[in-house]
Amino acid sequence: MNHFKYSYYIGALLLLSLQIACQEKPKQGETPVSSSKAMEKPAEDTAPKESISPKPSKLDSIEQANAKSVQESDEVTKAYVNLSSKDSIIRLHSNIRLDHRFFGYEEADTHSTKLLLFSIFTNDVKDNPFQLKLGAYYDTSGLDSKGLKLKYVGTKGDFVEAKFIDATDISVCNIYFEKKWIEIE
Repeated sequence: MNHFKYSYYIGALLLLSLQIACQEKPKQGETPVSSSKAMEKPAEDTAPKESISPKPSKLDSIEQANAKSVQESDEVTKAYVNLSSKDSIIRLHSNIRLDHRFFGYEEADTHSTKLLLFSIFTNDVKDNPFQLKLGAYYDTSGLDSKGLKLKYVGTKGDFVEAKFIDATDISVCNIYFEKKWIEIE
């Protein structure tokens, strides 16, 4: 029985070494071809194929166009908070002649989940196209009309932290805005 077992291993080793010896060695600068690839039927059309890049979605197009417009603006509208007032509410009054577009994030990181958007652009706001959990608004009057508020909490690095407060004055969550979009008075 052991004799059969050893002859099986020796046979397998012989086949393996024979397969290795029979493989073509690649020439310098060529990529090696595996034996399974060498046995495949060659492609009928060997002309190089053009790379087709995916067409951006409607939301991607909106995102890119509106973000670019704001970046190219000389002046923008910013939200503000007056710390000497007792309420510390963050306010934003839009101006049709000045662009603004900024997100509120779940964490103090622009790569975290976007929760809220303030934008001058109708295609950013109408029907909340980005499906943001807290919505999309032109300015804070859109929040006011629903009894919602943003209350300043403090700063965290390059971000302003705020509490998103519902109509019953209960804090729903903390939200972070890039500091460059909020003027603290």
